[in-house]
Amino acid sequence: MTDVPWSWTEREREGDVDFKSFSKDWMGEVCKQGLKLHIVLRVNELPPWIPENELDELSERGFEKREKCNKVFKSTSMGSTRAMKMVNQFVAKSIEFYTSEYGDCVESFSPTLNNELETRYTQERDCMRDFNHGMLLKFEKWQQDRNFESVIEPADYHLQCSPIVTVELQRWWDFRNDVLAEVYGNLCGLVSNANRRCLLHIGEFFSSTDRINGNAISSLLAMPQVTDLTMDSNMALWGGPVSPSVVGILIDASRKAGKIIHYEAATERIFPCDDHGKIAHNEEGAGILAAAKLMYNEAINRALESGVDALGFTNLCEPSFISEFLPGEGKTELLSLRSARSPEILPTAIIYLPFRIFAAVDRQIAGVESIDGVKCDRPALPCWHPSFSKLPKFGAGLKLLDGCAQDIYQFKLMEVWDSLRLRHERVSIVIEAEGLDDEQLLSEVKEIIHINIKGVPSEFSERGLIKESIKERFISVTL
Repeated sequence: MTDVPWSWTEREREGDVDFKSFSKDWMGEVCKQGLKLHIVLRVNELPPWIPENELDELSERGFEKREKCNKVFKSTSMGSTRAMKMVNQFVAKSIEFYTSEYGDCVESFSPTLNNELETRYTQERDCMRDFNHGMLLKFEKWQQDRNFESVIEPADYHLQCSPIVTVELQRWWDFRNDVLAEVYGNLCGLVSNANRRCLLHIGEFFSSTDRINGNAISSLLAMPQVTDLTMDSNMALWGGPVSPSVVGILIDASRKAGKIIHYEAATERIFPCDDHGKIAHNEEGAGILAAAKLMYNEAINRALESGVDALGFTNLCEPSFISEFLPGEGKTELLSLRSARSPEILPTAIIYLPFRIFAAVDRQIAGVESIDGVKCDRPALPCWHPSFSKLPKFGAGLKLLDGCAQDIYQFKLMEVWDSLRLRHERVSIVIEAEGLDDEQLLSEVKEIIHINIKGVPSEFSERGLIKESIKERFISVTL
């Protein structure tokens, strides 16, 4: 896997791309070894040849009515027609070059406009993006095309303790997801035209980060040109360790016939590494290592149980250490876990989770006294395992007075999922009402859990109609 940034390969003028100087042909060496290439095409940063006076047209903007967000971010705006034309040209040219140069050695491409290489909006200063002028014009047209009674302006909001369920937020969030889906659908279409797989990297969702990040998973799952999805989690969303069950939830929600689902076990900020790039084995590190090994081992177990297709690790300073995480002697056998993804296994339990409920909540972290000066009554939650308290903390986790920094809604969702997975061989997570029309999916189902968040009405979060016969089977759970 390697990264080809737009800003480093198209430096002098538009369309003048120098792939060979950038790569130094180490990719050729990879191919000679009989390995396969996965190439990330990173277009989140604009190339340096663009004049300063044109950046406003091409760059993302924050919301001008929030002081800390009112700025131009030097990152590519999905709302700028000109910027996206240049992005598509670069991606198409990259695909053509690398497939011609390395042939079948190139397995897949991953186009991305996010600073963490994920399929979402970039998060900085906890500001919602993108309020670029072109994006606002697209939002206006999006509303007109749907024949709403009135056209409204978008808004970002200061942190609140209770859910925000305004029409402005609802429309703006849905629109932003449609833009994400359209942009990545088009880029993956370019990959598909070259007969290569298109892999999209998905950060954690089903949490109170969704409002800012966006969540287009529903649309992406429906696109044939999107062949692979990588679920990325270091199980420390807010800077402190959470339950490894989050990995299984992400995979259960994304598992769909024809898609290849990967789990990226991200280890940065979790494993202590010394100045020589080795895992620290000092006295303090011993407790951290034991906790981290438990966390990743359990996460891999949950991933395998949920039917993951592929597994990878990132930012692990000693790759040989991977064997410490895999199921082995005294643990559930790898083969028996791996068999869980058999397509013959139908779910006997469903969690109906209208994913838009998470758009209404923002940064609800247990045990953190205040965020942006706002104090919410969010008592600390216990760590999934006592040893997790020894793991490094960062970000909001550094503000923690007690326990482990956990998203209160994600924590409760994991409790529901854990209860089901211990009683059912296969659990499916349905995120759209139309998914409950699948008679085959429902054929063996004994339990249907309907998830909602207190204060978020169904008209805010749900789309489509559900048969009364299905509703009668709902067991409602409020997060």
